[in-house]
Amino acid sequence: MKRIYCFLFFFVFTATFSQQKNALIEDDYETLKDKIRLYFNSSVDRSLVYAEQMAKSSNYEHLAFANGAMSSLLQLKGETHKSKEKYKLALGYLAKVPESKEKKRVTADVYNYGGLTEWYRGNHAAALEIFQSGIKVSSQIGDISQIVKFKANIALLNESVGNYQLAIKNDREIIDFLDKNENLFTSAELLSRRSNVYLGLGSAYESYFIDKRRMKLLDSSEYFYKKAIEYSGNFPYTEATSRLSLGNIASWRKDYKSAERIYFEVVNLALKNKQFDLLSSAYYNLGDLFQSNGQYYKALPFLKKTDSLQVLHHSNEISYLRSNYYQARIYNKLNMPELAHKHSRIYLNLLDKLEGKLNEERLKVNYKQGEDNLTAEMLSIEKKYKKDAFLNSMLNVFYVILFVGIVFLLIKNIRDKKKSYKKMIALISDVSKNNKK
Repeated sequence: MKRIYCFLFFFVFTATFSQQKNALIEDDYETLKDKIRLYFNSSVDRSLVYAEQMAKSSNYEHLAFANGAMSSLLQLKGETHKSKEKYKLALGYLAKVPESKEKKRVTADVYNYGGLTEWYRGNHAAALEIFQSGIKVSSQIGDISQIVKFKANIALLNESVGNYQLAIKNDREIIDFLDKNENLFTSAELLSRRSNVYLGLGSAYESYFIDKRRMKLLDSSEYFYKKAIEYSGNFPYTEATSRLSLGNIASWRKDYKSAERIYFEVVNLALKNKQFDLLSSAYYNLGDLFQSNGQYYKALPFLKKTDSLQVLHHSNEISYLRSNYYQARIYNKLNMPELAHKHSRIYLNLLDKLEGKLNEERLKVNYKQGEDNLTAEMLSIEKKYKKDAFLNSMLNVFYVILFVGIVFLLIKNIRDKKKSYKKMIALISDVSKNNKK
């Protein structure tokens, strides 16, 4: 009997504890969301811990958000299969959430993570489509903050496929909107949006400079990277990325000492925060810097570190591509044909894969954006002619009423004239009779 009581006590205790645990997660939902977002770029592993904590909830809304976030975070770690599973789960939990304003809000969050995940995979067109769907959902509930986030992501996406001017135009419009509508955002949201958009502008101008080689573009890039740092207080990833890019600008201007110093600063920041993609870029940039000055033996260790990070963490495919290009060149100059051939083959195979996919994605992205513009144009035309048709209908009704009114007045006027004529005849007749008398 004592065993039964013990079992019942244990059952009640564990059930109560479980409920309290879920209730605690329910209460901390917003806090966990903030932490997932805060560490999303700066510390993938830390952000993943908070997402996994949220995933212990029994609430479908929480589960949808958590799995959506985990999908992106796992993709950043190169775990594509697990990432796809998590996003499928997120959509499944979303379907179980009753229709409400809050469902639309969490749907937009899941779409944002879904778009980022496709972007990390290099599927730009798929990412654009998801971001556009997110804008539609957010528009339905008037979530301006989320719409701004989607538009900023689309601007970055445009830059990544070579639409630099469009990216710059979109980002400038967002900054202008933020400046004029500060009251729509919390102070934390404003900091986050501004730092990210300024970073996007700096990057777009830098990419545009690389394409056109106009120094004024580089000046604009430097200005916006510094603005991004100014607003990056709570966002170490934004600060480190901006500093890395300022190192690039110093290198473009042939200020190699400043560039080297900045790159090593970024290495320390990236190691501290386990930002392996930035660490890969910083190592590659140091290798590039040294090889361009003929310091080949000093460059090689950094280029090899870039390769190792790609193998271990799938951190940065572009840096890995460029690293092998320079290693092939260096070994060729050092008269080491086997190593030169090895790295040239890695470079060429990866280049074919990335360039082919990027060209295909660029076409898809431009088509989808063109398709949206055409749709917007058709809607505008339809709205215009719908308005014109309404005005024409109103005018037609007015003309009919006017015509009927005029006819009525004419008939009335004729009848009145007949009555007046009869009265006049009668009056004349009476006067004639009186005169005869």
